[in-house]
Amino acid sequence: MRRKLAGVTVLAVLAGLAVSAPAQAAEEFRTITRDGLTMQYLRVTKAVTPVKGTGTTRSDFDGDGVDDIAASADTLNSNLPHYPTGVVVVRYSSAPQVDYFIGTMSADNASSFGIALVAGDFNGDGFDDLAIGDADEVDTRNKARGGGVWIIPGSRTGLLVDSTKHFNQGSPGVPGESENYDAFGASLAAGDINGDGRDDLAIGAFKEAIGSVKEAGAVTVLYGSSAGLTGTGAQQLHQNQAAVPGSAERRDHFGMSLAIGRVNNNKYADLVIGAPHENDGSGANGSGMVTLMWGSASGVKLSGATSVTGAGVYKATGRQDTIAWYLGMSLAIGDVNGDGLGEVIAGAPNAQTPHIDGGLIAVFTGRTGGLSGSAVKIITQRTAGVPGSPEDRDRFGATLAAGDVTGDGRADVLVGAYTEAIGTKDEAGMITLLKGSSSGLTGSGAQGFDQNHPVVPGGAERGDRFGGSVALLNLNGTGPLDALVASTGEEVAGDIPGYPSATLSRFHGSSGGIVAQSGSWSGRSLNTSRFELLDYGRKIAGPQSSGPWY
Repeated sequence: MRRKLAGVTVLAVLAGLAVSAPAQAAEEFRTITRDGLTMQYLRVTKAVTPVKGTGTTRSDFDGDGVDDIAASADTLNSNLPHYPTGVVVVRYSSAPQVDYFIGTMSADNASSFGIALVAGDFNGDGFDDLAIGDADEVDTRNKARGGGVWIIPGSRTGLLVDSTKHFNQGSPGVPGESENYDAFGASLAAGDINGDGRDDLAIGAFKEAIGSVKEAGAVTVLYGSSAGLTGTGAQQLHQNQAAVPGSAERRDHFGMSLAIGRVNNNKYADLVIGAPHENDGSGANGSGMVTLMWGSASGVKLSGATSVTGAGVYKATGRQDTIAWYLGMSLAIGDVNGDGLGEVIAGAPNAQTPHIDGGLIAVFTGRTGGLSGSAVKIITQRTAGVPGSPEDRDRFGATLAAGDVTGDGRADVLVGAYTEAIGTKDEAGMITLLKGSSSGLTGSGAQGFDQNHPVVPGGAERGDRFGGSVALLNLNGTGPLDALVASTGEEVAGDIPGYPSATLSRFHGSSGGIVAQSGSWSGRSLNTSRFELLDYGRKIAGPQSSGPWY
């Protein structure tokens, strides 16, 4: 995302972000066709007080200095011309509407529309654009179920659906060829890799076959231009290339997670790629791999890449019973010690701690030499100061977001443990904020929240999955970043039992950490006359969006 100052005052921000259902008085419905595929589009008008904010933004589609919220969901009871396969809901801070982008099922097209979401300014106009991944989409040229990505540019009036672009592996300039189950678009990350002032897009195809090696995985990078993303100069990366560490092996799933950010101190953002099933079953000290590739003026640099495996961080755990299984299921980048070099944060939610699937995160120190297994800090729920009780199947580290919520110039890290038991409530979920410091990320002063907190909306219930997705965004237009946390299994009043509409809860940043806010957005509050929402908040648009972890 491009960082920008979009104003000097905050005018009625809370009014603009008020928790309420959108007005149903006026709806506009259309279909958008690209490459023979149809995306359905619904716009519902709503009253809103325009706002102006200051500071860093990450998903500011209407350019007012306050982030807008794009989140994916499923649908129930639809009344649409095409059967829906997922919906992305965009709630603006200033634009007077709620936008719904809806995938389409057809005779030869089974899709997973919204499986990944990111925001980035791909054309450099100062408005963030939205990228939506659909990992199961059919390429109409050859009928292969290879996956694709939809790009909708931002503007002062919100996202411009008529300017939508679409990419798959059959698009001009895009390397490779659509094949069944490539999962192109299952993971996404945005950032300025070539330093031209426009964001670029990394697209994971974690089931891509490399030669005869099935599900080895690949990553495609599309570069921004004044006209937005283009296939011109696109790069494909996989582990059978000399520039990429490792080798393509069956079910490595290279590209299941992605992140883009500045690890060294030049002007080029760097690309981090997770292959969480690397070395699966081949050793007793861990599995998974994280690879760092440098940015440059010409794009991803084809030299100097480094990688670390789950086994490579075993000594850093300091315990024989703590093993990083499937390292790299989630990724984030942030400068947690304020030295100008970005740390790579890698989640291993299935790690043994010694609890089965207890979860850990590995924080790789920012270095001009790249990743190193000897320059890493391991944090689990047994680390001093970290809230929560380590248990089987907590999956600490399943979701991650990095950014400065305390305003001290250092990145903090929000960690989701969506299957954490709260008392006797299995899979109720919790989040932990780990704070940056001059000595790096630490458990000192860490904060933990679940839905039994007196301010957090709802209550901890079985299957709520609080922390199922997380994002750090500018929600109130001032100061440091704020947190948005999904309870992807939350049922609210009026939901059909077993069919949760789900909720998003807000936390404002402050010098002491994040502060819970009363009230939440439910999927039910965003229902329309044409469909109801289910599992709202599965993914929230921010800098990166990893592949499926559930």
